[in-house]
This record gives sequence, structure tokens and C-alpha cells, in this order.
Amino acid sequence: MAQRRAEKTNVSNIQWLIPEYEKHEKNRNWYIIAAVIALALIAYAIFTRNYLFALIIVIIAFIIITRDSQEPLVVTFSLESTGIRIGQRFYSYDTLKDFSVVFRPNDNIKRLYLNFKNTMRPHLSIPLKEASPIAVRNYLLRFLTEDLERNDAPLSEGLSRALKL
Repeated sequence: MAQRRAEKTNVSNIQWLIPEYEKHEKNRNWYIIAAVIALALIAYAIFTRNYLFALIIVIIAFIIITRDSQEPLVVTFSLESTGIRIGQRFYSYDTLKDFSVVFRPNDNIKRLYLNFKNTMRPHLSIPLKEASPIAVRNYLLRFLTEDLERNDAPLSEGLSRALKL
């Protein structure tokens, strides 16, 4: 409720709280399957004498376990007159190419996607949470063009959600 109040009272920007990253709940079976796959990949790497690949698998497993043991930080996402702010990071509208708002209540998808002009940078996927998709869209139309072709989440995001990564 406080977020909606801030959204309505402050016409110079729109802000809401978002998690630093999306954390998927994993059950015991997920970890068992992941461990079997990791051990199989490590065995293959050792068999083919590709020790760097084995080290990479161990590092990835360590990162996944470490990340799953912590809760993501909650940061403020803000649409401002000069750009967007995610926590302490600021991105000027000059660095952004376009945006799209995907709102599919039946599929539980309510996200803002921001694409950078620099194609080497990945797009930003921001959960809208309690923010109004219409208010966010109308605000961003003042500064950026809208990508009307995107009407669904990217394949990479769907794959990440399906694999719970």
C-alpha cells in the first residue's frame, strides 16, 4: 500500500521494491538430480582429461549452493526523469534502446523489460510487483520507444524458470 501511495504522490518518479535476483524454490529431488548430472559431467571431464571443464562444473555447483543458501537483497527500483535506478546503480535513458511491459495475469507474468543500445549488455528483466503496468508504460513512453513485438518472456527466462536456476 505504501508503494502505491508513493507511486501516486510522487509524479517525478515511480518506484517499488524488487529482489536483487529471482530465487526459485528447489526441493530435495532437484538437488539429487543436479548432483547426479554434475558428477556425470565431472566423470566425463576426467575421462577426457579436460580438467578445466571439471573445475568449471565444481565452481558452478559451488555458486548455486552458495546462492541458494542466501536470500536475495531487496532493492529499490526507480523510474526517474533522467534514467532508471536499481539500488545504487543508475542507467541513463541515453544508454537504453527500448522497453516493453509484459502483463499476463493468467500466466503470472508481470514484468518490465529494458534493452540496452549496447548489444553486449543483457536486457534487464524487472518484476513489476505492485506497480501499475499502465503507469509504468505511460511514464517510460516519455523517454523511450516501446518494443511492441515482445509479448512474452524471453526464452532464456522461461528456461531459467523451468530449470529453477
